[in-house]
Amino acid sequence: MKFSEFLHSLELKSGKSPQKSSQGYMACCPAHDDENPSLSVCETGDGKILLKCFSGCTVEDICLSLDIPLSELFDKSQNDRQEMKRIVYSYKDEKGHELYRKVRIEPGFNGKTKGFYCERNDNGQIIKNLKGCRKVLYRLPDILEAISRNKIIFLVEGEKDADKLWGLGLAASTALESIKWLDEFTDTLKNADVVILYDMDKTGLERRDLLCKHLHGRIKRLRVVDLPGIVYQESHGNDISDWLARGNTISDLEEILSRTPDFTPANKKGRLHAIAIDEFLKMDLPKREMILGPFLPSQGLCLLYAKRGVGKTHVAIGIAYAVAVGGSFLKWKAPTPRKVLYIDGEMPAVAMQERLKRISLSENLKPPAPDYLRLITPDLQDGPIPDLSTIEGRAILKELIEDSELIIIDNISSLFRSGVENEAESWQPVQDWALEQRRNGKTILFVHHAGKGGQQRGTSKKEDILDTVIVLKQPQGYRSDQGACFEVNFEKTRHFAGKDAAPFKVQLKEQSDGLWEWEISEPDDDTDVREVAEAINEGLTIKEIMEKTGLTKSQVETRKKKAKSQGFIKE
Repeated sequence: MKFSEFLHSLELKSGKSPQKSSQGYMACCPAHDDENPSLSVCETGDGKILLKCFSGCTVEDICLSLDIPLSELFDKSQNDRQEMKRIVYSYKDEKGHELYRKVRIEPGFNGKTKGFYCERNDNGQIIKNLKGCRKVLYRLPDILEAISRNKIIFLVEGEKDADKLWGLGLAASTALESIKWLDEFTDTLKNADVVILYDMDKTGLERRDLLCKHLHGRIKRLRVVDLPGIVYQESHGNDISDWLARGNTISDLEEILSRTPDFTPANKKGRLHAIAIDEFLKMDLPKREMILGPFLPSQGLCLLYAKRGVGKTHVAIGIAYAVAVGGSFLKWKAPTPRKVLYIDGEMPAVAMQERLKRISLSENLKPPAPDYLRLITPDLQDGPIPDLSTIEGRAILKELIEDSELIIIDNISSLFRSGVENEAESWQPVQDWALEQRRNGKTILFVHHAGKGGQQRGTSKKEDILDTVIVLKQPQGYRSDQGACFEVNFEKTRHFAGKDAAPFKVQLKEQSDGLWEWEISEPDDDTDVREVAEAINEGLTIKEIMEKTGLTKSQVETRKKKAKSQGFIKE
């Protein structure tokens, strides 16, 4: 470390300049509360920095308080560092008089790529602190002029970004510190149309929420722009300058802004609301309507799963088409057309197109209205579909799902790729997202794979918040030449029962004219009942029977009960 840099670090830490002495310099020691300079600092002929605190602080304590390694005092290679670049950002009052400066240096201290410090001019003396100094927004005179002309004010994180936007014809400002905001700043913007552009990192998200808290309801208008394509990082995340550097333009930003609604707080996040029973019973809550009766209501969460190749995508596409046109599929009926977004993570586009063509040619179904059935399929994207397990992945999806009532996720494994499938914690972000969509009035149908034992793959936590769980299972004696042939079983039915929840068997058959037709019949229960009875008579456990037959636990228990009533089980 250069000797001059070390002296500057001391000055920034204490706010007092080291004073020249006969041996070198005397400075306030940063390792203790030092009002009278007690630290001797000098440089040897070979570039080493020697320290002695007359109050007894060790060299290690001094370096620790300055956040530098001890080796910096003796590393001669640091003397060859490049010359420091200094950029000054001037903060001025309403009349254009400078109050203080924020100085950016490159490279920064202690091996960092950049660094910042503040200074002010007090009657010709440069003071390295802002004690007692009035704080204002960056480029305050320009901001006041822009507000008077009804220009949009963009709030960014950092003076460099603000200057960048001014150079492109936009009015922009920032504050001295990222996560501190003063009421005076809000008062300055009370008549402004404000747009927040935040950095995609931890500090940026904290700052966004802080600004929303201080500005909502206290200024003319507030919007928060989520820039598409920016990836979240824990620190040093991308910002508006990075976004523009990728080839995006101000016209792109203005187009996004035209579709951005005014900010509204999401029920004051972080607070819980307890409602008295009399008030709750009087609340006018929206009634749940049936999207596809009897199992898929509005604001519903459903899981459809099966082993590979059984036909779950056939069923999911059939559900999507029926909901989009207000038609029927299998035993289910959609009372009215609803907007559907189908997100596919696996199917080739040509295979998906072929299946939809077959469905659209069916004599029972008319084509959906424009935009009532939209598809996201991997073959037609510029790159991979984002990982929906991540914040940034779901942020990219946000705009596309706003206009949809039913969202079909086909499937969980290919679209939610982070985390460990068997760990409940890995499912938590997906569950939180699903509940958020339910609050927003959306219905979600998750499509998933079954494991080797026939149950849905991964943690059972998936089923906790679901209204309905459907499993498709090939019948006993299934042959590959039968094509899509399976039994539909309801494992969980939160809002319906009886005949509506009874299992049934379906087979997809191609007619002589090339059209598809689903043939519906009763399930082959007797075969399963006898097979379960034989296994029980052989002494197999429930788990062993599940593995042998491919039935779920509830299906084994149901067939066991039926076998016992019919006398198939030996006492």
